[in-house]
Amino acid sequence: MIGAHWQGLVAGIAAALTALPVYANRLTLEVWPDGSPDHSVSCSFALSDGWISLIQVRGAGLPGPHPMRWRASRAEVEAMSDSLQAFVVGSLGSVDAYGSRQPPAPFLSVTWMTRLDDRLATGLYIQPGLTLPGPLSDTLSLMGLARPCGLSAKADE
Repeated sequence: MIGAHWQGLVAGIAAALTALPVYANRLTLEVWPDGSPDHSVSCSFALSDGWISLIQVRGAGLPGPHPMRWRASRAEVEAMSDSLQAFVVGSLGSVDAYGSRQPPAPFLSVTWMTRLDDRLATGLYIQPGLTLPGPLSDTLSLMGLARPCGLSAKADE
């Protein structure tokens, strides 16, 4: 049952992301506080040309018609870069997107994308529990994304 809702959520996010321009720096965080797809939250934020765009999806629904958008501060740009760098260098290890399985809820996953030497680098990070690793926790808290995304993940302490 979760698999069908998971596919619906992924399809909804993919549809929303294809409606937007392709951003070179993107993080999509999905939080599953329990096994119910209706309680899952997905938050995708992208940095492009000094602007941050945010799309939030609750449950297996579709995103709202208008993403939030604001001018990125220098600190927000640096925080986003730090998070993406943690994925690129392997501090936060990515898994095989096609062969990996979801852990039992609660869990969180992050799909990331960035430009590296004029190539697109992407990955998937999955972890059991809802404790955000340091770089992600810092980025989300600096951008104030815990509230607009309604995320139930907790900062690493």
